[in-house]
Amino acid sequence: MRKYRPYLGVILCIMFIALCTTSSVRTILSLPDSQRLVVGESSNISFKLPNAIDEKLDMFVISPTRSVFANPDDPTVTISKNELGYEITAIKPGKADVQLKLLGYIPIKNLAIEAMPNHRVVVGGHSIGVVLQSRGIMVVGFAPILDTNGEKSYPAKDQGIEIGDLILRVADENVTSEQDLANIIDENNDCEVDFTIKRRDKLINIKVIPNYCEETKRNRIGLYVRDGVVGVGTMSFWHPETKEYAALGHIIMDADTKQGIDVLKGKIVSASIETIKPGKPGKPGEKIGVFNSKGSINGDISKNTYFGIYGTTNDEVRNPNVAYTMEVGYAHQVVPGKAEIYTVINGSDIECFNVEIEKVYPDRENGKGMVIKITDPRLISITGGIIQGMSGSPIIQNSRIVGAVTHVFLNDPVRGYGVFMDNMLSELPSFANN
Repeated sequence: MRKYRPYLGVILCIMFIALCTTSSVRTILSLPDSQRLVVGESSNISFKLPNAIDEKLDMFVISPTRSVFANPDDPTVTISKNELGYEITAIKPGKADVQLKLLGYIPIKNLAIEAMPNHRVVVGGHSIGVVLQSRGIMVVGFAPILDTNGEKSYPAKDQGIEIGDLILRVADENVTSEQDLANIIDENNDCEVDFTIKRRDKLINIKVIPNYCEETKRNRIGLYVRDGVVGVGTMSFWHPETKEYAALGHIIMDADTKQGIDVLKGKIVSASIETIKPGKPGKPGEKIGVFNSKGSINGDISKNTYFGIYGTTNDEVRNPNVAYTMEVGYAHQVVPGKAEIYTVINGSDIECFNVEIEKVYPDRENGKGMVIKITDPRLISITGGIIQGMSGSPIIQNSRIVGAVTHVFLNDPVRGYGVFMDNMLSELPSFANN
């Protein structure tokens, strides 16, 4: 028997090479290295091989990852063989490595499977007023200081303070508003003042000597600053168990510096849309609304992220158009085709409008995973397409909430981008830990 082993090895190698040249096995080898499934969802790996080869193939779960929320005896995924190939079914949240083997020990293909939990949320579409106060105050420009001779000076700029810097502390005191900064400068007269600055995630210290301004009759350092923003947007979804919400679908940036605002505190309230300024190619439109602090929505803002703003509400949030919570749809479940969005274009009434998902980029994690087109004639006639204030409007496909509207194409306002629910959920601890 021993003398035949070299020949047996050669025969197995020839069989393996021959097997890999078949169209069916090439299909297997071309499968993606990773795949996502929602719990209860199945994926079919179909191929047709000669019986002599098919009988020598098998698929195994080689390294499952257990979830603390499920029975440890339950597998993450199960595998069943059928006439066409194999069916992988997600049983519980977690990850598993699956391997297709020849003769029980020759690996042909590895698949990393991630089983995603089922989530259900209240669909948004509500118009909200956003009041956001930054952590510190942001430098948005330089203001000249005039002396008695009419000469201009810029003390803060000359010492290295830049547009986009976040002023956190001045003279060892926290600053949260323009008035705080002005009071501290006045108190220090002509003395050198220490500034603690945050610049692109780095803390730096800068010393500035204020100059007396003949025009305003007070000490100044020559800066324009801003301590927050106010605007109108749309809620994307609300979770009934945790009272957490997500809105906007993109980060709130300072209009002048184009930098994300670091949240100190903020709030959302109900808003009523009074006027629509339609969008045109090259000129985005906008919703113009008024805040209603006594409306049904009132909550805080805890995070301002690339995928929207987040926080909790004081009371229950409902969408009168959708009686029940809706299942979340993940990126791998989104397909080009018909969809809907929920948004407000008059008062506080949430309405449903038809859209088309034109392109899907499931691997994108930049908030631009879908290209959507407004197809609803009424919405186009009123808004011209996607407008400011519509950001966060939930996107629904196949009775699932799959994402939210984020950006408009400036030269083609009926088209824009949408963010996946995968990205939005990743910023919620209660979802990410499940």
